[in-house]
Amino acid sequence: MTDSTYDFGAVRDDLTPLEDDCKLLGSLLDECLRVEVGEDLFKKIERIRTLAQCASTLSLKGDTDASNMISKRLADELMTLGMEEAVPLTRACGHYLNLSGIAELHHGVRRDRSQREPNANSCENVFSRLITEGVNPEELYQAVSEQQVEIVLTAHPTQVNRRTLQYKHTRIAALLQQHDRSDLTPEERRNIVSELQREVAALWQTDELRRQKPTPLDEARGGLHIVEQSLWAAVPQYMRRLSAALKRHTGHDLPLQATPFKFGSWMGGDRDGNPNVTATVTAHVTALARWMAADLYLREVDTLRFELSMSQCSAAVWRMARHIIMEGHTRKAGVVRAEAAAAANQGAAAAAAHGGSGAAAAAAAAAASIAGLPVSFTRPPQAHHQPRRRTAKGAADEGVGELSGGAGAAFPGGMILGTQPVSSHTAAEVSVPHDLPGQDGVEGGSEFEFSLSRRESESGEAADSSQAPIAYPGANGAITAAAATAGGKTVKVENVLPTVPLVLTGLSPASAAAPLADPGTPDAVPPMTPNTIATPFRAGASEPQFPGGTMAVAPTPEASGAAFASGAAAAAKLTAAGVTADPTAAAARAQNSVDPNLMRRTLMAQRTGTGMMQFVRAHEHPGFHPYRIVLGNVRDRLAATRRRMEDLLSGREPAAGPEGGALWYEDEDELAEPLMACYWSLWECGGGVIADGRLLDLIRRVYTFGMCLMKLDLRQESTRHAEALDAVTTYLGYGSYLEWSEDRKIEWLTKELQGRRPLIPSDMPMTAEVREVLDTFKVAARLGRGSLGAYVISMTKGASDVMAVELLQREARAQVSAELGRTPDESASLRVVPLFETLEDLEAAGDIVTRLFTNPWYRTHLAAAHDNHQEVMLGYSDSGKDAGRLAANWALYKCQEQVVALAKAHSVRLTLFHGRGGTVGRGGGPTHIAIQSQPPGSVEGSFRITEQGEMVQAKFGISGVALSQLETYTTAVLLATLRPPSPPRREEWRSVMEMLSRASCESYRNIVHHNPVFIQYFKRATPEEELGNLNIGSRPARRRQDPSISTLRAIPWIFAWTQNRLILPSWLGIGASLMAAIQQGHLPTLQAMYREWPFFGSTVDLIEMILAKTEPRIAALYESVLVEDSEQKRLGSELRERLARCQAAICKVTGHERLLDNNPTLRKLINMRNPYVDPINILQVEVLRRLRMDPNNQRLRDALLISINGIAAGMRNTG
Repeated sequence: MTDSTYDFGAVRDDLTPLEDDCKLLGSLLDECLRVEVGEDLFKKIERIRTLAQCASTLSLKGDTDASNMISKRLADELMTLGMEEAVPLTRACGHYLNLSGIAELHHGVRRDRSQREPNANSCENVFSRLITEGVNPEELYQAVSEQQVEIVLTAHPTQVNRRTLQYKHTRIAALLQQHDRSDLTPEERRNIVSELQREVAALWQTDELRRQKPTPLDEARGGLHIVEQSLWAAVPQYMRRLSAALKRHTGHDLPLQATPFKFGSWMGGDRDGNPNVTATVTAHVTALARWMAADLYLREVDTLRFELSMSQCSAAVWRMARHIIMEGHTRKAGVVRAEAAAAANQGAAAAAAHGGSGAAAAAAAAAASIAGLPVSFTRPPQAHHQPRRRTAKGAADEGVGELSGGAGAAFPGGMILGTQPVSSHTAAEVSVPHDLPGQDGVEGGSEFEFSLSRRESESGEAADSSQAPIAYPGANGAITAAAATAGGKTVKVENVLPTVPLVLTGLSPASAAAPLADPGTPDAVPPMTPNTIATPFRAGASEPQFPGGTMAVAPTPEASGAAFASGAAAAAKLTAAGVTADPTAAAARAQNSVDPNLMRRTLMAQRTGTGMMQFVRAHEHPGFHPYRIVLGNVRDRLAATRRRMEDLLSGREPAAGPEGGALWYEDEDELAEPLMACYWSLWECGGGVIADGRLLDLIRRVYTFGMCLMKLDLRQESTRHAEALDAVTTYLGYGSYLEWSEDRKIEWLTKELQGRRPLIPSDMPMTAEVREVLDTFKVAARLGRGSLGAYVISMTKGASDVMAVELLQREARAQVSAELGRTPDESASLRVVPLFETLEDLEAAGDIVTRLFTNPWYRTHLAAAHDNHQEVMLGYSDSGKDAGRLAANWALYKCQEQVVALAKAHSVRLTLFHGRGGTVGRGGGPTHIAIQSQPPGSVEGSFRITEQGEMVQAKFGISGVALSQLETYTTAVLLATLRPPSPPRREEWRSVMEMLSRASCESYRNIVHHNPVFIQYFKRATPEEELGNLNIGSRPARRRQDPSISTLRAIPWIFAWTQNRLILPSWLGIGASLMAAIQQGHLPTLQAMYREWPFFGSTVDLIEMILAKTEPRIAALYESVLVEDSEQKRLGSELRERLARCQAAICKVTGHERLLDNNPTLRKLINMRNPYVDPINILQVEVLRRLRMDPNNQRLRDALLISINGIAAGMRNTG
């Protein structure tokens, strides 16, 4: 596991269970090796492992000479191995490190579950502590309910494990959890061990190397896989835990619509320096995300339909069900008419073909016309399949087939679905039958004539309309001859269905003849250009629009009996909160912004205050299953949504379903509406315990994941926008935008934004780079906020960079709106987020934000389009690479203070977006510590952060670990909001910090930026140049082909130094600045700062952890073998001396005798790993030496990549 996932120092952890797991997995790997590599090589692997353990043990005990002697013997033996022995040995050590990492992750989950007292960062503990400290329970409840945390998953190339291996690791973790059970029989335990043995053998036999570089679409699939693998289960489980803790400490349940956290993504949207991410790729990734969302929801709805078999429901759900049935009858009538018309046309054609007179053909056509049938019908033949039953076996055998029913089936919705294909894997995984009681002629519903029973008539429900059968309209809107009567009274449809249709948007009629998609998981990116991408997730101007936005369902009827006092009191509270007892879409937002218990008590009181017989008459519908009918319609629309995404991914015009068929879902509110109606209906009918089960879990998922699982951010470097505008201004004769001053840019941009005329001519010639920028904005305008989150500007240098994006956004919106025949909507604008990365940018951030907030157009736009909300992103990676970790941390702290103060002064709501990496060198660290060390006021219930590379799998790859991480985020943000961290207590601390920052930055830059031999030393003493061959990311290692440190991305910069165990970027400059301060007599001040200032204390603790993971002995080996130049060797020796001084300075500040004295658990874990990492390092040195003499040797390249994977597994960090 990564050391920043769990804060092992929080407790004195008993590692005995972990050691037992490591021994079990190690023994299984040994058994596998004996079979796979043979006994002789296995014995050699054992001997090398023993030598490494002896050297490590002697080093820990202080016997340096003996340790060095054994280490030299180990190196001599390893460096003489042939590749046929070196590669299996490297793989063996790497697999052991991966298996121990799995065991560590599992141990963390087990520790949390087995503790008698709640974890210090748990909801239970934190809520209790806050209330004890005087926080009002209502304030606590409001803070949690309104909390907004967004975790943004990125595809930075630091995840070295293939997704196949990640899946196997997850499987092993699940088996370890089963193995922990105390109630297992001996046979069951043996079976679990056998399963583990099979998984370990499969790991060994799986190629751990990516043979091809992943595409952005591959990376997006990896991020979506995390949702399916763990977050899908962890989110509702955690929401239950959070709601229960709130109930115990505040008396309120978590609101149904509350989303304390959401997930975002950069995978497929981060185009900064990555030419592989294009506008087309972004469109495909959003469609892929919606496809998977629909697929996951389909599985849940299938199971839920099987569960909700009851026939009692509220009036709202019953009206929904009746509307759906009516819609099905209308569809069936349309299909029948179409078939009759086709037959008539065919007869006319046959008559003419067989010598019949033209008059005969005309007569046949006329007969069809008189019958009210169209003369021709263009739907393809496959749209007219007859209804048929399908068994579960049949679905699996066919692979892809109809979900249930056919085009002639009576109703939509899974009740009976037309020719809508289902993926074979979905059919196999869902064990719930699609054809359920209450949806066909067997138990009523299919051929329902609406001749309502006397019981329904006596219930008083819609007495003037629902006591008679329903007549439904024909194609021309008239009542058809099939309308039934009761007592001579015809019932009009509008009386029974007085509201607009449930569906919101339509599929394009022009696409009706499009072939059905093959619904397998889309793989390839077909040729789809930004200009030909239809607005994929909302109805176009040419598509059918329906009045209104949602189906206004009639409110629940009031109970005739007197409600109990508790119910009356609850109703009064609801009324006071502006909420009625109407559980419909119109009241959904209001009633779910408060404690749902108020509504629950009201509904229960209505039920208990009504006579039982009267209640049953009002709610019972014998022979019908209204929930299944409603959820069947939901299923139809989800299937239509998935099919639409398949069409988009395949490059086809999205195909329409059967005429009048189910329409796709555009946003989560449409999906949540029928689910919420079912939820409150269950509560009204006494099924609250059922409602709070799987249905509530699904509602929580809908509001958390939406219809795209994770909204996609777009990111581009500021210079690309400036170059695009330069092309425009040059073409229009305004001069070169790039040559203008900042003031002139702002003046011109403001003038253009305030005007209404189009700026960019449609026929303007442009380079491919400029066209790609403009195409990206067009795709963003088409996709909108439903699929996209923020537009992030990397390397922001001025306010003009933000205004430039706003102008390009406006132009794209205007062009897309004109193409679709719409009026441009400013409120559809994506929020624009400046990213401050370098030390210079962080220091200038205050002036840039001030200029934006004082610009009249920008302030008006911020209020109108974004509700006066501004987001600012802070870059931890490039600032650290630019100035060193300590100077960067202090600049980030001051930048946050300044931006927070400016936002408050201008009455702007602020969210800070933290671009942290996995390692300390890129801002990584334990989540709770990181959030608690932010400046006071910077976390006001709103927090956004990136999770990158291997940290995504480490924190969210296993459901139990993800559960703990979500809880940590919630409580850390809550504490930072209600009990902000302490600022520097004395002004002297700020002065000392300024001194440390300057000294640290100067020392760091003197080595990294000003030493003439540093770059060459870096290239020779690390595998930096060879990292490009490791297929772990889609983007290049450098922004530009310039051999300087400034153009090298922060990730390979950290990755390379981690491989040789020097980890230089995380500590360089810190030791020199601390020693200088100590020599000036500031040691007592530094120690006080460490104890009492969270920012400084966490910074020092994280540096101490990194120093404990360094190994100068290994770094010296890289240098001695790979570096030849004497000047470079002197630099290497100086760096190791600086490392020793830094370790000494840190120990003086912390008061520790040795590193990690306050975290013995982590120290022991590092010592357990080192004997397996050391041999891989030694082998990597030899492989690098040979490869640099024979750079085209594929076997050596593979061996190097295997060693890189192994070291990354042992260090638990890459970049």
